[in-house]
Formats: sequence, C-alpha cells, structure tokens
Amino acid sequence: MSTRHSFLSTTGLVQAPSDAGSKASSRHARFGGTKPEKKQPKSRAPALVTVAGIRPLGPMFLIGMAIGFSLIFIVSISFAFVGSDEDEPPFKEFLDNIAKDNPGIVLLGDNVDVDVDEPSVTIRWSMIGCGPGFVLSGSEGTHGSTECGIPSIAMNVFVDSESDAAATYDPDLFPIVYKTGRRLGIQNLYQFDSDHVLDVHEARLYPFDTYHLTSTLRVASTNGDPIVLSALTTLKVTSSFAIARTDVQSNVNTSNSINAPSRDIELNITRPPEARMFALLLFGVSWMLAHATMGFTVLAWMRADQQSVFQYLGLVAVTLLAIPQLRNAMPDAPGFDGVLLDSIGFFPQMLMVGVSAICMLSMAAKRALQGKRGHQEQSIDDREGGPSQPVLKGLERLRRQGSTVDFKHVRSWSRGAFM
Repeated sequence: MSTRHSFLSTTGLVQAPSDAGSKASSRHARFGGTKPEKKQPKSRAPALVTVAGIRPLGPMFLIGMAIGFSLIFIVSISFAFVGSDEDEPPFKEFLDNIAKDNPGIVLLGDNVDVDVDEPSVTIRWSMIGCGPGFVLSGSEGTHGSTECGIPSIAMNVFVDSESDAAATYDPDLFPIVYKTGRRLGIQNLYQFDSDHVLDVHEARLYPFDTYHLTSTLRVASTNGDPIVLSALTTLKVTSSFAIARTDVQSNVNTSNSINAPSRDIELNITRPPEARMFALLLFGVSWMLAHATMGFTVLAWMRADQQSVFQYLGLVAVTLLAIPQLRNAMPDAPGFDGVLLDSIGFFPQMLMVGVSAICMLSMAAKRALQGKRGHQEQSIDDREGGPSQPVLKGLERLRRQGSTVDFKHVRSWSRGAFM
C-alpha cells in the first residue's frame, strides 16, 4: 500500500526565510574584497540629564549670561561721564554774589597742585573783574558768570609781601575778534602761578595726612596805588585732595613803608573720603595676601611630596610681586619714606612673605636631599642582597626537602635485611 503524503506534511519541508537570513543576504562584500561589510551601529543621542524634572542650564549659556551681565555693568557705570560737562561751573554762584554784593577784583585759584615730596603747593591764579567798571568790554561770561570777565584795570600782583610783582596784567594786550567784537581770553595774559612752602608735619599719617597753608596777596596799579581785593578762593576738590579755604581782609606793610590793603587766605588740605577708602582697602588686601603665604607654608610643611612645595612656592612668589604693585596703586601714594602706612603695612608684609619663601625653599632642599639619600641607600641594599638571594633560596629549598622523610621505606628495608 502506497503511502500518501498529505499537503500539510509536505509543506513542513519548506521553511520561510527568517529575519536573520534576510539580514545576512542583504550584507554584501566590499568592492574588491570577499568579506561582507559590517554596518556601523548608529550613535544614540545622549540622554538629557534632569534634576527634579528640570533640565539644568548648559555651560555655554552660563558663560554667555556672565558676559552679558559684565557688559551691562560696564555700560551702566559709563553713564557717569554723560552730562558731566553740563554741570554748573564751580565758581559761577560765587562770582555772581561778588558782582552783586562786593564788586571789584577777584583772584580765583583754578588749580591747586600739592607736592608732598617737595614739599610745596603751586596755585594757578586767575585775575577776574566783577561788577560795573571792573570788566573789560567784550570779555563777559568768564567761569559762567555774565557779570564777571577779564579786568579792565592794569595791575601788579604781589604774593607774601614780596618786593617784586609775581604777575603783571595789561588789558590792552588782549586781541579783539573783528566779526564778533569779543576779546580772546588768552590764559597766559591774565593767569599766573605762585609757589608756597607746605607744612608737612602730618605727612606721615597717609592717607589721613593734613596740610596747612597761609598766604597773603595784594594788588596795586601800575602807578603803585593800592587796589582792594574783593575775594580770594580756590577749588574745593582736586584729583587727590579736598581743600577747605578761608579768606579774610588784612593790611600789609610794603617795602616803601606803605600800609596797603591785602587779603589773607588759609587752606586746609586733606585727602578726599574716596581716596582714603581705596587706600585702606588695598592696605587690607595686602595684609590678607601676606597672611595667606603663612598658610601656604603650613600646608607645604604638612604635605610629604616635593611637588606640592614647589606649587605653594609659586603662589608665594606671585604674592611677593603683587604686594608692591598694590602699594603703588594707592591714590597719590607717597614714596617709600617710612610713612606710618608702610611701617605697619608694606615693610612687615614683605618681610613675612620673604620669610615664607625662605622656609619653603628650605623644605624643598631638605626633601630633595632626603630623596637622593634614600635612593642611594636603596641602591646599596640592592647590590648587597643581589648575589646572596639565589643561595638563600637554594638553602630554603633543601631545608624543605630534607624535612619530609618517608619512614615507611626505611622500615620495610630493615625487615628485609634481618629476615
């Protein structure tokens, strides 16, 4: 009887192509080779790291924010320069009051230069006329006051009862502009300098130093007739000093034995609060750096490796160079003449940093010598123990082999010999 295969049994012999086969068949060899090309696995994008469901800000975004805030700060403080030229001139109100209450000749101290090292004070004076009959026509409006201008009277100015005039003034020397009819205010024709000796008994107290100056000025016509001064004044604040001034009317005996009217001015010169604040802040920063070098010395002593000592030594060297720069950065700082600020600051700071540097150099030298000595001792031990090491190993091997003896063979040998 013939066996009949059903359709279901024959279909089991045919297998459908699997996924692996389809994948293998899809792999082709490279051009000029026999091995199939392997597919590179696709790189997955890094997973986003979140903290409590919030994605943190990236480093580039944080750097951009820092730069943006820095630019905003710079632009904000730059607005301090905007409109500074629109402020009222410092002598306008003073000159208006003089022209109203006491017209006459006024000497204005436009600039006060204090030289502590000299020591001296140089004042740049301007000769001004205020009120009717004292102003040269076409020169009104000086220092912002419409009632004051270049004096219309020729005069000589004497400082501190000197016999020779410190300045000579002639209004006819000023040129006139034809289109406008105004006088050109040439500074060299109505301004002069006067040098004064400075009292420096408190110069050692920088930045709390105070200086005093008293001077007498008188004015006379070219004929020698005295002219009454209405007022003397100077600037209140310079780049490095704050000035408090007081002027009073007085009389002085001239070389011709004439009692002429004069005017005395007294200046009290101090450091402005801003200069004192910055000087004290730099003083404190210098001391903090000096104390930090002591901490570096202790840390270097606690560390055993020599590399750490050199790292701390580099920081101490940077501090040694930074402290003099901080001292020079103080506002209008005096020379290294032994002022109180240096006696309790700069000199002890440099001494402390220098001692720290010497201690670190000593530690580095000591550890270098110890390391070299240890290396030499290790080399000697290696040379002495090298040849005897195989001998010691052989003796140890013989000792171990001789300690394990099989007494069973000895017992059997003795029985065979005597039986």
